Amino acid sequence: MTRKLPWLALASAFAIAAGPARADETKDLPSDAKLMGEQHSIAILSKPHPKRLYVLEPVFPHIIASKVWIIDGDKQEIVGMTSAGYCSNFAIAPDSSQIYTFDTYWSKGTRGTRTDLITFFDGRTLDIAAEVDLPKGRMLVVPKKQNAEVTTDGRYLLSYNLAPSTSVSVVDTKAKKYLGEIEIPGCGLIFPSAGNRFSSLCSDGTLLTATFDEKLKTKLSRVGPFIDVVNDPVYEHAAMDKQKGKVHFLSYEGMVYSADLSQEKPSISPGWSLLTDADKAESWRPGGWQVVNMHRPTGKLYVLMHKGARWTHKTPGEEVWVFDIASKKRVNRIHLKEHAISIALSQDDDPHLYTQTETATLITYDALSGKEVGEMKFGITPYLLFTHGD
Repeated sequence: MTRKLPWLALASAFAIAAGPARADETKDLPSDAKLMGEQHSIAILSKPHPKRLYVLEPVFPHIIASKVWIIDGDKQEIVGMTSAGYCSNFAIAPDSSQIYTFDTYWSKGTRGTRTDLITFFDGRTLDIAAEVDLPKGRMLVVPKKQNAEVTTDGRYLLSYNLAPSTSVSVVDTKAKKYLGEIEIPGCGLIFPSAGNRFSSLCSDGTLLTATFDEKLKTKLSRVGPFIDVVNDPVYEHAAMDKQKGKVHFLSYEGMVYSADLSQEKPSISPGWSLLTDADKAESWRPGGWQVVNMHRPTGKLYVLMHKGARWTHKTPGEEVWVFDIASKKRVNRIHLKEHAISIALSQDDDPHLYTQTETATLITYDALSGKEVGEMKFGITPYLLFTHGD
């Protein structure tokens, strides 16, 4: 007598539920087999809006597989997610029609042949549109926004290298083609300011600017030095307005240096301090990872602050201080429900302040009043925040 195996019936049910089956896959099924479970449609993201938030997570416990979470900041809901490679970087097209991950993979998971590439995703379906190899590799380090960027017109993708010479790989987004390298001796990071121009910070405290054409013929210029790289260096993450070519660098001791990158030769304004004498007496300092951001429509600078000794620049922030860039005055202090490592802002008239904590909690505040809007947990080690229009 033939005995029926329950697990075989269950496997058959899963095969049916997984989607339409070909004739040769169903010929051995019982005549009374029924579709079990719900059928699911494929979601498509809504049109981008100012409160669309992208969160890059390196997933430190198993770092060979990064993630990008896509959040509706109004509803405090996850609306999409895509996978990426080892310690990936991330960038968004100016209109959010495409998103990009800068990835590294090994043929045997954690070893074998290394491949570095940029993956192009459709911004609404999250389908992979293209992959472009980076033959010179890319710098592998904990994710930083300025290690990978897109030019202001969306034409070129830029990826920073340190191997050990410093350079920037350039990929044409239209042709989906690797073009080559731009050497930036002794400099690092990428601050785009035009469709064919970016600036980098240099080890001697100067600012280098590279202007290039379609064949990567490049003109380099330098200004400065404008920072003390030994006693008071600046954070890699800065507050940027790409379309206006403005960037505001923040130092470990709370100095702000504003650079106008709108011309081939930038100009840098004298530094000013976030801190009054009373603030310094209480040992207030910037701290965190993505420590500074700005609300571009109002020209307000938002900075994570904590009380700590010198060189505690990675300590999470317990407050966010808000400054008017034009007057160089503090206009608000927002006490955080939980200390945060990274912040971002929506760029609309009723902006949200997004704060990422070390407990994988995204806590959102009204950026004007400081009132909490909501919170949500996701992932294991979410790290960097990007908003539509970054």
